[in-house]
Amino acid sequence: MSSMTYESVFIAAPNISEDSVAKLVGGFEEIITTNGGTLMTTDKWGRRKLAYMINNFREGVYTVFEFEGDGATVNELERRYRLNDSVIRYLTVRVDRKAKLVAKGNARKKQKEARKRKRTTTSEKTSSEERA
Repeated sequence: MSSMTYESVFIAAPNISEDSVAKLVGGFEEIITTNGGTLMTTDKWGRRKLAYMINNFREGVYTVFEFEGDGATVNELERRYRLNDSVIRYLTVRVDRKAKLVAKGNARKKQKEARKRKRTTTSEKTSSEERA
């Protein structure tokens, strides 16, 4: 199977200790690597206020993983999220499409700028020739 880039966010309950959060993050990182994924970044956002109450919590401890893997890696990670009582919410999205769209937009922008430069240089040449 082909490897895709994913971004996974999970929110841990605020009533667990910092050591427990670190252990939880380490466990999820291990799940990614043991299932054939490669972990690119781990961002620990820390304790943040939730937009709405989830399981009677107003705050949560946010952590974001960016990794490359296949569908089996994502399935196992999400299965472990569901089994862990400390995780109150999670979301995993594929980032590849977004990166492709950004690259495509940048390429179009460069082409447009090149055409604009070409038009301005040709118009400058014609105006200088008319003066001479």
